[in-house]
Amino acid sequence: MHKKLYTALIAIAILIAIMAVQLIFGQNSIPRQQRVKENIARYQEEIDSLQKVIDGYKHEIERIREDSLYKESILRTRYGMSRKDEKAFQLVH
Repeated sequence: MHKKLYTALIAIAILIAIMAVQLIFGQNSIPRQQRVKENIARYQEEIDSLQKVIDGYKHEIERIREDSLYKESILRTRYGMSRKDEKAFQLVH
């Protein structure tokens, strides 16, 4: 009777040891899960940052579509455009 009990206890101890090794070194180990969580957090921060950039571009597009004075100022400053029959002077530093 004691031999069966010892065998069962040894089997349980071996199973616990195997589970512990899997938790520490296995494919779904605790350290690996922690790294995955850190990566997810880092990627989420990057997504949030890029979403702010996208929202800024959407706002810029909407402003260009709706505000003709803003559109004109962009065309004049960025692209050097002028109205027909308008004389433009370029200042050199």
